[in-house]
This record gives sequence, structure tokens and C-alpha cells, in this order.
Amino acid sequence: MKKIYIQSFVVITLLTFLGCSDVLDKKDLSAFTGEAVWSDPNLATGFINQLHNRSISTWPTTAAGTSDDAEGRFSIMYGEVPINSVNSYSGTYRLIFDINTLLTEVDTGSLDQSVIDLLKAQAYFYRARAYFNLISTYGGVPLVLAPSVSADGEALQVSRNSTSECMAQIIADLDLAIAGLPASWDAADYGRITSGAAMAYKGRILNHYASEQFDPNQTANRWQAAFDANSAARTALETAGKGLHPSFGGLWLDEGPSNVEAIIVRQYTPDVFTNRDAGARPFVVGTNGESWNKATISLVDVFPMKDGKAISDGTSAYTYDPVTFWNDRDPRFGQTISYNTAIWALNDPIPNRTSDIEWSFQESAIETQANSRLSQTSFNCRKAVDETVPGGAEAGIGTTDWIEMRFAEVLLNLAEAANEIGNSTLAYDILSDIRERAGIDAGGDGLYGLQAGMDQNQLRDAIMLERRIEFAFEGKRSYDLRRRRMYDDINGTIRRGYVIRKTAAFDALDPSDEVLDDRIALEEAIKDGTIDLNDPVQYETYFTTTIRSVERMGDEFLDGDPINYLDLYYFFDIPQRVLDRNPNIEQNIGYPGGTFDPLQ
Repeated sequence: MKKIYIQSFVVITLLTFLGCSDVLDKKDLSAFTGEAVWSDPNLATGFINQLHNRSISTWPTTAAGTSDDAEGRFSIMYGEVPINSVNSYSGTYRLIFDINTLLTEVDTGSLDQSVIDLLKAQAYFYRARAYFNLISTYGGVPLVLAPSVSADGEALQVSRNSTSECMAQIIADLDLAIAGLPASWDAADYGRITSGAAMAYKGRILNHYASEQFDPNQTANRWQAAFDANSAARTALETAGKGLHPSFGGLWLDEGPSNVEAIIVRQYTPDVFTNRDAGARPFVVGTNGESWNKATISLVDVFPMKDGKAISDGTSAYTYDPVTFWNDRDPRFGQTISYNTAIWALNDPIPNRTSDIEWSFQESAIETQANSRLSQTSFNCRKAVDETVPGGAEAGIGTTDWIEMRFAEVLLNLAEAANEIGNSTLAYDILSDIRERAGIDAGGDGLYGLQAGMDQNQLRDAIMLERRIEFAFEGKRSYDLRRRRMYDDINGTIRRGYVIRKTAAFDALDPSDEVLDDRIALEEAIKDGTIDLNDPVQYETYFTTTIRSVERMGDEFLDGDPINYLDLYYFFDIPQRVLDRNPNIEQNIGYPGGTFDPLQ
């Protein structure tokens, strides 16, 4: 029996799981024999815990910046990704090595069979996920289904399997996971993968495999399998008590088994925390605020009016005004994006926050009037930000769980597949359910602002739009742009934001020369009703707005570099170090010396 070397982070996981050190104090923590691990439920559980933590993604803090939803001056947006720079290959094979170790050796100990079966079922899910992450990045990769001589898959002198072969193995692993996982876990094990979660993930990746990234000409007829998987996932999850959370804005802060919408979750605590909250909210000294998810005008504009109709639709029951653009919008807008004058009860210290009103105009920042600390688009991310956490250093220890997959995605995955096989009725029903939960008016036709009688292409566009709105800042927009090869739709465009400045009337609100005093005076006037900034005339009395580019080298006067996502990026190159260590590995077509077709 070979030894299983457990890294220090695994020991930390074990300590956290056990809640005491009695067991661990008896052994050298640097290494455990296989016999010890697979005969001790605590050590075996610690092993599967670290596989979970390495497999489930974290908050996608920068993903919106690789789409048209937010500012993000990343090289991939300008066609400048260096060769050999996308290297998730080796790290993923190290994870697969550990998964294979469990699957191969867990039977050799003295664990109860019921414990073994649950460990294996979870491991099959993690292996499927690891391999799909690889093939969605590179296309087909070597299928290694047993512990290799090293933790680096490329050290084996094996060839790449085709993408279709890898996909078949991924589905086989997911089916084993589904068969062996429970529909739910006890509260103490909340967050573990359930059978419904594995079914939902299977539906997601079958949608992906049916999409244009893997099937550019849409001739492979894969959508029926995707529909069947998503339909089965919905049924299983609803049977287990899952569904849409009653509150779109509140679902992120309802943590634990009571959250009916959470399907796949990564949990955080004060001991295992995330800085996402601090990076998304407005700047306060002691944090790295204003770092992520600064919405573009493009994202702001796609949110419909409260009756579900586009801001350009003259038949809407509500009148859109480009000055006070927040009035009468889809309620998800105000729960996703913060804007100048938004009511947002953040627990930030004085003088950063002197009321529940959010300010993002120039010179409104308190730290020596630092405009550089303001959002470059004038928008901030409000979604999933815990308002009760004090701004500053405390916000850097975020404990809000990341819901990597929620029931709304299961529904929209099903709607997408339904439309592709011609079931428009189901797609309409699901879109209506999503919009009803959002708080959009049903309208006289009960369509929640959806256009009646849409054909397949129109309905596809409506579904992708709904995904963009519903999942803003959840990492889904860049994912959708890639899997459906929609970057061409935004290539050549410029992402833009607003620059908001105070007027002379603002400066006259208080006799002092301090912007803060004028700001507080305006807040008091808003509270007592003498000033209404929801009135466009009054708003423009105190603020002016101009448009700026937020692209690289862009500003109020220059567009800068337009988006230029290359077709080559739908499958990245195998890193050169992998090719050097294993001459049997072929490079992808399109890269130097490439002969491997990732579409096969």
C-alpha cells in the first residue's frame, strides 16, 4: 500500500471537520498510510472535504470583466492572450490523481460499505467536474482513471482522448454519482453534493456540449439529451423541496438548508473567508473596494421596465427617462446594481456614509476627495453584498456563501434546451416563472412583458437575455458568450460608463467649501421632501452626466481599444511544458504545430 501524502491544507480541513485534535494528535500529520485513512471515518471524510474545496469554484469576482457586463481590461478582451498562459492542466490532474486514489483504494480499509459508497459517489462527481473543466478549456485530454505514477497527468506517456470520448466518461461518472448520492443530507452535512445537484450539473454541461463551442454548425443533435437531463433534474430537485427562493435580492443571505434555491454551494466562515464582499462594495479605507463588477451602460440598459418590456419599447406602461433611468425598472435592477442616489443601507462608517443614499459622483469619495477610488462606470455591485457587515477591514472577511448553481439556472437551462427542440410553450412558462419571482408585472396577457409568438431564434435571444439579467455578476455571462460563441456579437464594441459631476447648485447647498457639507445638506433635503432626485429636472439641477469609455486607453474623449475576442480562444493551447514532457500529446489546431481537433 503506497502512502497518501496529505498537504497542510488538508490537515486544516481535517481539524475543521473534527472540531478537536484528539485523533490528529496521535499521528504525524505529514503523512498517513492508506490503511489509516480508509479505516478512519474522520480521516476519510477530511479527504473528501478537501476534494470538495478544490473542486467547487469560488466567487467569480473578475468574470464579468471578461464580458460586456463590466469594466475589465484583461488581455483576453483584446486578443492578446500569450501562448502557454492558460495553464489549468497540471493542477487539475493533481486533483484527478487524488480522486482516483480514493476511488481505487477506499475499498481496502475497514470503513462501512455505506460510508464507502457515499465517498465514491461524491468522488465520481468531482472527477466529472474536473474533466469537464479541462475539455471546456482545451478539448479532449488524456483520460486517466486510476492513480498514475505521479500527480501530473502529462507525466504519463499517453495520448489525448477525443472530446467525445471524454464527454462519454464524464456522463458515466455523473450517472454513478447520481445513483449513489442522497437527495439531501443532514443539516450538519449541508453543502455536500446531492443527487439532484449532480443531475443539475449534468444538465448544465449537456447544454454546454450541445452549444456552439463544441458544435459550431449545430448539426450534432445534442439538445434532446440536454433537455432530458435538465427535465429530470428539475423533477428531482422539486421532489426534494427545491425551487425558486421567494426573494431574488435576499436569496444570497439565506444560508443553510432553508435556502430552497441553493443547489451547489461553497461555504465560507470567519476561518475560511472571501474578500468578494469588500471588493464589490464602495471603497472604505481598509478594504480593496471598487475592484470588481462595475456595471457597464450596456448591462444597465438591458434590464427592462417593471412591466418586462424593453426601455425602447413604446408600448410599455412605464415611461423610460435616460436621466432618472432607475425609475420603474425591473426590480432586479436595483437589487443587482447600485447607482448615484440609490437607497442602499450599507453599514459603512461616517464620513463615507452619512445616510442610506449612495453617491458615485466625482469628488464624492471621502479619502482626500480621491476620484480614483470611485467606480469608473459610476455603478457598483449590489447583488449578494451583506449590508450589515461594516465597511472597512471587516468586509474583507466575507462569509457569504457562493451559490455556484441555483434553481433559477436549472430552470433556464431547461428553457434553453426546450426551445432548441421546439418546445416553446415550456420555454415561455419558465421565463414567466422567473419574471414573476422577480416582481415584474404580469400584464393583461400574462406574459410578463415577453413578446407573444416568438420564433425559435427570437426566443433563444430572449432566454439568453434573461440569463444575462438574472445571473449578472455570477460568472454566467462570460460563460454563455463562450459556450454559444457569442463574442462575435460584441467584438468591435466599446464598453462604457457614466461620469457624474456636481453642479454649481450643488456647491451652493451649504455655505462651507466642503463637498461633504453640501452632500449632507442634499441628503437632508431629500429626507424632508424638498428635493426629489427621482425627478429628472431636479436631478439635473445638481448633477451632470457624460459618457466615457472604460476600455484600455479609453476615457471621456477616446474610445480606446475595442473588444477583440479571438476565435482561437474557444479552445486554448496545451501548455508547452506538457508537450515537452509527453511527446504523445498533440497541440490543438490553430496553434503552432497543432493537429488535434477539439471538436471531435
